[in-house]
Amino acid sequence: MAERGTSENGPEAELTDPPEVELRLDDPELTDRWIAGTAVVRAGRQALEQVDFSMELVADAYSHRGKHLEMVVCGLTVDDYCFELAAGEEHQVRFRRELPWECPFTEYEGRGFDFGVGVRATLRTTPAKPGGIRHRVPLRIPPTAAPAAAVAAFAELGYTERSARVIDQRIPGAGQFYSGHQSLFLTDPAGQGRDLSQLELSFATNQVGALLHLRRAAPGKYKWTSRPPTVTFPVAHHETPYADLTTRARAALDELRLLERA
Repeated sequence: MAERGTSENGPEAELTDPPEVELRLDDPELTDRWIAGTAVVRAGRQALEQVDFSMELVADAYSHRGKHLEMVVCGLTVDDYCFELAAGEEHQVRFRRELPWECPFTEYEGRGFDFGVGVRATLRTTPAKPGGIRHRVPLRIPPTAAPAAAVAAFAELGYTERSARVIDQRIPGAGQFYSGHQSLFLTDPAGQGRDLSQLELSFATNQVGALLHLRRAAPGKYKWTSRPPTVTFPVAHHETPYADLTTRARAALDELRLLERA
């Protein structure tokens, strides 16, 4: 996969052949959860005395006030972060990073959500280009074992995944290493849930598994403490092939009903 980005300075910039960056992923499928590839930086018609180069893993998210933003999940390792280029010259930079366990997943059972996760390259150059030069390549990221199994367990109880979002706020007390958390909204179309027909399931995932936070859905609220109270239950990655997670999900629902009535 190769994608290009240029400075966003209007038609005048296009006439002067501005700098650009092309991103080439070694493996768009992210086998073994590794992001790796090459960034090709081209100077255009003007020499660049200095190029400051960085790359990040980013996700479309909301702030705790509900404002859209691009959340930085983590930085990527690059082989060269500062260099100069003669006019017309290009420079290749290798980048790599293991996908963090906390990274939001962008699809479930092949169906994509309405937010994206991608690799973003940023160039800051001398002479300066207003706003710098940024480009982003989208990634398709399936869920890890524990979150996928938890969603499947609720499906057994009649709750269907409807949508997902990322909020740029850590879950209090969850021990997360990176910013943000992902939530899925689940709906019981048959009405069997009655008092809990719509749920929000949030994830704090690491290499061991996921701590699931279950609450009544309140999609209009974004700040963690302003949303309804939660009950939690763990799912380990290694136990997903054999554990009775449907019973665990049902117990969490029963606990949530008691909490709602308290």
